[in-house]
Amino acid sequence: MTYVWIGLTILVYSLSRRLSMKWASPFTNVVFLSTAILILLLLVTGQSYDTYKPATDIITILLGPATVALGLPLYRNLPVLLARAKRALSAIVIGSLSTIFVAVLFGKLLSFTENVLIALSVKSATSPIALELARQLEGDATLAASIAVACGILGAMLGPVLLTSIHMDDPFTRGIALGTISHGIGTAQAATEHPLSGATGGAAMGLTAIFTSFILPILYPFLF
Repeated sequence: MTYVWIGLTILVYSLSRRLSMKWASPFTNVVFLSTAILILLLLVTGQSYDTYKPATDIITILLGPATVALGLPLYRNLPVLLARAKRALSAIVIGSLSTIFVAVLFGKLLSFTENVLIALSVKSATSPIALELARQLEGDATLAASIAVACGILGAMLGPVLLTSIHMDDPFTRGIALGTISHGIGTAQAATEHPLSGATGGAAMGLTAIFTSFILPILYPFLF
């Protein structure tokens, strides 16, 4: 059964990618569409997530090489990245702090519990980092990872539309924005737009995770 779900996952991903290339829209985002179709398939077939999980475990092994592969566009675009490094670092620091403060502020306005506030504060770090940070801050690691994935999908769906609406067409800037706000999923979306966007998105994703890991424990006594 595991191999059937692996095959279906690859098939659904391929179909979603074709649809995304033919009809570009937030709702044809590959990660969003693939996730929605697979959830629908599980519901229709009456299968539980426990049945599907072994298939994801095998596919997740490929996540490591895929992450390492992000180094290739970084290397190819290194001169451009170094030339604009100061502005890029400033944008990543400001973007990372903004996402933390805005998320916690809205969470407090809506009277969310501390567990939810912690999960919201780590949402822009990539999922494995968000999970570990939540554990260190004594929050709910599962909730943090879920919110990080959800924010990544939403950022990849809506980020390009918002950036285009304000005429932000520079591939370098679009990659920084998507990588900072929506980590790996945003970086994948940026890579489909332009090789330079993919490179800057990968750099922003990594630096945001490092900066968030460093600054959040310091800010913790003042935020929660």
